[in-house]
Amino acid sequence: MAHAEHSATRANGEGKAYDHVLKYTGVFGGVQMLKMLTSVVRNKLTAAFLGANGMGLISVYNSITEFVVSSSNLGIPLNATRHSSELLEQGDPARVRHFVMVVRTWVLLTALLSVVLCSLLSPLVSYILFDQEFGHWPQVMTMIPVVVCFLVAEGECAVLKGLRKVRQVAVVETVIALATLLLTVPFYYLLGMRGVVVGLICCGLASLVAHFWFSLRIVPYRVRLFDPDVLREGLPMVTKGIPYVLAGVSGAALGMAIPALIQMQGTLADVGYYRMGYMLMVGYAGMAFMALEADYYPRLSSANGDAVRFNGTINQQIDVCVLVVTPFLIPFIVLMPWIIRLLFTEEFLVAQGMTVCAAFYVFLRGIMLPVSYSSLAKGDSLVFLAVEVVSNLATALLFWWLYGLWGITGTGVALSLGALLDVACVLLVYGRLYGCRVTAATWRVCIVQGITLGAAVLCCAQDNLWVRYVAGACLFAFSAAYSLRLLSHRSNFFRRLRR
Repeated sequence: MAHAEHSATRANGEGKAYDHVLKYTGVFGGVQMLKMLTSVVRNKLTAAFLGANGMGLISVYNSITEFVVSSSNLGIPLNATRHSSELLEQGDPARVRHFVMVVRTWVLLTALLSVVLCSLLSPLVSYILFDQEFGHWPQVMTMIPVVVCFLVAEGECAVLKGLRKVRQVAVVETVIALATLLLTVPFYYLLGMRGVVVGLICCGLASLVAHFWFSLRIVPYRVRLFDPDVLREGLPMVTKGIPYVLAGVSGAALGMAIPALIQMQGTLADVGYYRMGYMLMVGYAGMAFMALEADYYPRLSSANGDAVRFNGTINQQIDVCVLVVTPFLIPFIVLMPWIIRLLFTEEFLVAQGMTVCAAFYVFLRGIMLPVSYSSLAKGDSLVFLAVEVVSNLATALLFWWLYGLWGITGTGVALSLGALLDVACVLLVYGRLYGCRVTAATWRVCIVQGITLGAAVLCCAQDNLWVRYVAGACLFAFSAAYSLRLLSHRSNFFRRLRR
């Protein structure tokens, strides 16, 4: 009798956990759908006004911004989210407010650091990204206000996530999506290529204002830049964050290396094609992963003292990611020629093979990301750094080799092979260090959906359109039915939805 009650309680707890994961995956999935719709309009107009070269230039400027932000943030956002989540669990509002003040003080310092870093590195970045010429350093310097805005906004977003203000984060994402559309396209139309920088600066300001609008209502803005006690209190967070900075620099360097590698063997238009394909697969098809940082990471951080709950949280997130993203991926890749024509122009159809081959990258991220957050939740920054550096080096080598071999299509294969190596690496390392194990039930879900996706990719390689669309429709129906059956069995979410 007691055993039956224990089993019922455990099943009820797991059901509630799946409900929570589905709820916030749905919330951020809805946000991503809105972002996708605004992006459809923005990318279509951008492609029409600026062409592939303009898309490539936007990609170059974005890689500069990401590199400087990753190099300057000192790992504060990740540590701030984790520690504020732990303080929230302890139920001490005064300590939470004080910690937020410390975080904001250090974030402001990192913004000042980014100005210095961008100024010093601008000639080198100009040489790497602008045809081996140092003279484009003023263009690199124009990214300083963008970097400052994104750094401060990143700090405010970390505060919202750590305090579990998930709905507010969702609203901020929605506002930024709409603002990005309204504040970029007019400049592209009026100024052409010169409007790219103006649009990016406006996007940075919009992100900053949107985050402040919500975060200041929760915790008023206070900083103490010249208080030695506050600076000393934040030092452990910064010290722990140095490996995260190096990992971020490694990832941002990869983001800069890929356009550079493509331009060495191809053209700026090829960079635009790659950026378009990456945007489709990661920005649109990967929308289920938006819940990871906003909800999953704080939840995993609060469970890092309980091995069973910790591992259960990881497996639940993998289940939901794989079950949600696979039925979305199959029609996405089958209808890819129509989607590219709708979102861009026929000029970008050359990247169709790249996007189809990159489908496995999105699928494998659904397995890899929930496990890879283990080191972040544990605060084990050195392990995170080692795994990230090895992963980024392997991915860079794959890009260099496969782009030279198969052109743009090779970049999609490189993304998928890199993701497969990432899965093997994180399972081996984190399994050994933290006891992270993917359960047999979760592996069964991954294998069934992985085979279904593989069959859909093979259908896309067929010249016969009847085979492509009819077989693709059947595979989608099977994948969707399988996902709905499992999610309905494991969660009360759909039963509540029906009621």
